[in-house]
Amino acid sequence: MPITNANGIDLYYEVHGEGEPLLLIMGLSLDSRSWYRTMPALSEHYKVIIFDNRGVGLSDKPTTPYSIELMAEDARAVLDAAGVEAAHVYGISMGGMIAQRLAIKYPERIKSLILGCTTSGGTNHVQPGADVSMLMLSRASSTATPEEMAWATAPILYSQSFIENQRNLVAEDIKVRVERPILPYAYMLQLQACLAHDTYSELEQLKVPTLVIHGDEDRLVPYENGVTLAENIENAEFLTIKGTGHIYVTEATELVNQKVLEFLKKQ
Repeated sequence: MPITNANGIDLYYEVHGEGEPLLLIMGLSLDSRSWYRTMPALSEHYKVIIFDNRGVGLSDKPTTPYSIELMAEDARAVLDAAGVEAAHVYGISMGGMIAQRLAIKYPERIKSLILGCTTSGGTNHVQPGADVSMLMLSRASSTATPEEMAWATAPILYSQSFIENQRNLVAEDIKVRVERPILPYAYMLQLQACLAHDTYSELEQLKVPTLVIHGDEDRLVPYENGVTLAENIENAEFLTIKGTGHIYVTEATELVNQKVLEFLKKQ
């Protein structure tokens, strides 16, 4: 699959399906394979482009500082490499931060925007609980194996009922994640970029059709952050996925894929 050189690094990307282009941007510490529950359904109808953010997967992992703006430039470069002038863009978590910055800086490249389990950041960001923050910060220095750490963080990524009743699906996600685990330094560089993210005062610049999706039991990026996005982006639609945590793409796969396709087909 193709690799493009952009911003001084190599970025790995894949293109699946045919139709209008749809760029998917993954979240903190995960590579493009974590779209495996989403991409097949969407690529039946769209030309889906997935890629590995800097620091993960088969893309380069520079040791210099990362920023959401720099990763948005990476995303733009992937669109260029795929020969796409304008695309629908769907980002989750950190990927949603990148999608916001991409749409603010390059509105002409964006047909519509889907922002999942993410935040505008800044002083208006509703922080997770202290226990969640401490666990996220401790990951880089942990001596646990990638699989042990993945299970340790599961309670802040999935709802408790889902872990209890659908443990096999959590295990499937973890299997994908630990095949190419993020290096500790790259994790911290991505995390630092997320912590510095702030688009709150610029949300009014987003004029494209926007769908905000959030699980109401999200412990990592609390639900109130999705509310803030929906309230401050002009004419944004807001989809609450009841009873789900941060990884709603696993907890409510079919429902979310259906709602995303319904939204895209209206554009």
